[in-house]
Amino acid sequence: MVSIETTQDVQDMARGAVLLGTGGGGDPYVGELFVREQIRNGRVPRVVAPEALDDDAFVLSIAGIGAPTVIVEQLVSEKTLLRLLARAEAFYGRRVDALISAEIGGANSVFPLALSAISGVPVVDADGIGRAVPQLEMTTFSIYGVKATPCLLMDDAGNIVTVDAVNDRTAEDLCRSIVTAMGSMAFSAIYPMTGKQVRECAVLGTLSQALGIGQAIRKGRDEDGNPFDRLLAYLNGHDGRVARILFDGKVCDVVHETRDGWHWGLVTLQDLRNDSDRFTIEIRNEFIIARHNGAPATMVPDLISVLDRESAEPLTAEMLTYGQRVKVLGFSADPMLRRPESLEVLGPRLFGLDCDFVPLEDLAPAPELALAD
Repeated sequence: MVSIETTQDVQDMARGAVLLGTGGGGDPYVGELFVREQIRNGRVPRVVAPEALDDDAFVLSIAGIGAPTVIVEQLVSEKTLLRLLARAEAFYGRRVDALISAEIGGANSVFPLALSAISGVPVVDADGIGRAVPQLEMTTFSIYGVKATPCLLMDDAGNIVTVDAVNDRTAEDLCRSIVTAMGSMAFSAIYPMTGKQVRECAVLGTLSQALGIGQAIRKGRDEDGNPFDRLLAYLNGHDGRVARILFDGKVCDVVHETRDGWHWGLVTLQDLRNDSDRFTIEIRNEFIIARHNGAPATMVPDLISVLDRESAEPLTAEMLTYGQRVKVLGFSADPMLRRPESLEVLGPRLFGLDCDFVPLEDLAPAPELALAD
């Protein structure tokens, strides 16, 4: 079972979470600093395997909701997290047995660890999507039977709003409106579920995966100076999923806008040796589709990540600026996300794109291997 016991573990896990965040989810750096400080003070987050949960264990997500451009400006408040946990236990009428990430990508991977470190409540090695997504109904929790509500929303000022919606799509609209009024950032106690539902509805092992990704990048840098080889070997070695480097170039144009509680944007890259060779990535909190000279290269729910060209450090969408040298990574989504019932909620058309889902491996076939002499 994975453990997050050292400051190096936290850094590695947060690095992997940025990659899985597909540009969104918020930069986990501030939350990472909070957890590292707790570890220095002897308070270590506890991690448990999904199979260790009793069937009737009460599990709850603690997640940030809002625009990633605002989330990165917020410090993590110990007072707010503990107050939210206490109010949630009073509201639901029982003790919380375990915490779980609503999404493993970005900052929401770190918030449950932060609360675990200061409360002692363990975190499950799983999450609700295996990446980051912009809307509540787009999680595997929601798709496979766990409602987002009733839930609590709390801001650092202490304002608390309870939401109980008829469905998760309505919950998304209500929560988005409330969070916008709270300054586009709030913490939530959301997706109440049992231990049995965790095993049925969550994407399992994703905390371990985030840690493994971060370790692969770091060891590739430190041991052989080639973090991309280590990263690709790690990603391609699990569960039949595939990873590809889709483009290598520099940012020649980028547009960012915070609107209606979301981060919208468009990033344009060009080849370092051929200015006419272009690659674009559309942003709606996360990277939702990548196109190479106009042709789709990867699309949701498969993952698109942008990494620094030298260090392989994953970058969030709001970090991207003109002139950066980067590589674009495509990574096939967890199989749960590619099922027909998932694509009804997570497919490209649900993000406003005029196309149906095509898997990464069909859009970006594996490079041909050179024949031996």
